[in-house]
Amino acid sequence: MLYKYAMLLLLNILLMTGCNTAPPTPLSPPGEPLALAEAAPVVEQETAIPPEPLKKVYLTFDDGPNSYYTGQILDILNDYGIKASFAVLGVNIDKNPDVLQRIVDEGHGIINHSYSHDYNRVYKSPEAFLEELESCNESIAGITGRGVKIFRAPGGPSKLNKETFKLLKQHGYVSISWNVASADTDPKGVSREQIIENVQKGIMQIESFEKTPIVLMHDGTEINRNGAAPGSALANYIRSRESGVAALPEIIEFLMDRNYTFAVVDENTPPAW
Repeated sequence: MLYKYAMLLLLNILLMTGCNTAPPTPLSPPGEPLALAEAAPVVEQETAIPPEPLKKVYLTFDDGPNSYYTGQILDILNDYGIKASFAVLGVNIDKNPDVLQRIVDEGHGIINHSYSHDYNRVYKSPEAFLEELESCNESIAGITGRGVKIFRAPGGPSKLNKETFKLLKQHGYVSISWNVASADTDPKGVSREQIIENVQKGIMQIESFEKTPIVLMHDGTEINRNGAAPGSALANYIRSRESGVAALPEIIEFLMDRNYTFAVVDENTPPAW
């Protein structure tokens, strides 16, 4: 009996002192979590950044294909994994069908640039211009199986009168010009640095106009590179072609740094101006 009373007394003492009891749960304001440690972790949601609009640039090379410089240009384009468009002459296709075949096989665009590029023949009449395009298309189709309706007038569209434009439109032809000139046809010859500067300045100007850049360069016509006298027209021409090839990698990298995508000329290419 005495033992029973002793145990009850000890139990009362423990209850009164709170020794062996768990700490009370803290009260929190209505609607708030019980404790910071018990609150659900806060997950920051990433804000989606819309992609930049696709910026296209069109690299175009006129007057080929030739047996020397066109291949070098194709090698560079292949190294960078990009596409360009070649404004070809029928007379040079007939001399270098394998080069045109390579252009097509590697996924580049084709532009009809007339058969001869001879201004006296091309601009003799609207019908003469149409005949030049049709003859070039015969050469193109002999390699690719079909001609093309995109054309670039030798010297530019300003040389075409209304009657010629009307006739060409009736036959489904679409004109493509340019708005960035490398100026690589200067009769005095141009350096690699001059070509790079011309293209870079042209790109900056076209961007200020919010237009899509269409860059004009030249792979050039078929020539005999042997025996060019220093300072002669042929020597200056060769110098310009070599400068263009040398300038191309830096031009491509400049455009890549400005987030351009390299596109092939087609019916959906925006007008130069």
